[in-house]
Amino acid sequence: VNAADYTIQSYDINMKVNENNTFDITETITADFHISKHGIIRKIPLVNQINRVDGTSSRNKAKISNIRVNQDYQLKKEDGYQIIQIGNSSTTVKGLQSYVISYTYNIGKDPLKEVDELYYNLIGTEWDTIINQVTFTITMPKPFDASSLGFATGSKGSTNQGVKYMVKDKTITGSYNKTLSSYQGLTVRLTLPEGYFVGASNKTS
Repeated sequence: VNAADYTIQSYDINMKVNENNTFDITETITADFHISKHGIIRKIPLVNQINRVDGTSSRNKAKISNIRVNQDYQLKKEDGYQIIQIGNSSTTVKGLQSYVISYTYNIGKDPLKEVDELYYNLIGTEWDTIINQVTFTITMPKPFDASSLGFATGSKGSTNQGVKYMVKDKTITGSYNKTLSSYQGLTVRLTLPEGYFVGASNKTS
């Protein structure tokens, strides 16, 4: 598949963050197929490398469960990714197609000693095509300091001004009003008080 074959017109992420540091995620992806294809492939990383602005980094393994898709799909794990192959091998599609993918993402215990953090790729760097519009809703389990919230886009985590967002109570809603190029991601980072997450599992793999 290459970018000329299809584009993603819109990508909406609804993310419910639970107190035990698991995320219930629903992604609604509208793809426009310029030539006949079977569907799309969603690659979700099972290992996260976090490189922070202050120079520290950490790796965590994730566990993905409760996968549901609104179309035929097949699952496999490969090269540190959970791969969801969406579509039917005997039929092809063209034009606009809507895909709804939901799953629970468990990244285990927070690695930081002094603070907790939410650090997540809302859009991963795995897509081989442009994404024209991104919208997101993130619901936190408890109140948080909105001034500790930041977003980054790009292939190397460069911070970017293209994200517009608002915070109301425990919910963050926002959008990215530019086009994401192939292999560019959108990351959210929110620094939280130590002990914000309670009861996270330390065995995720």
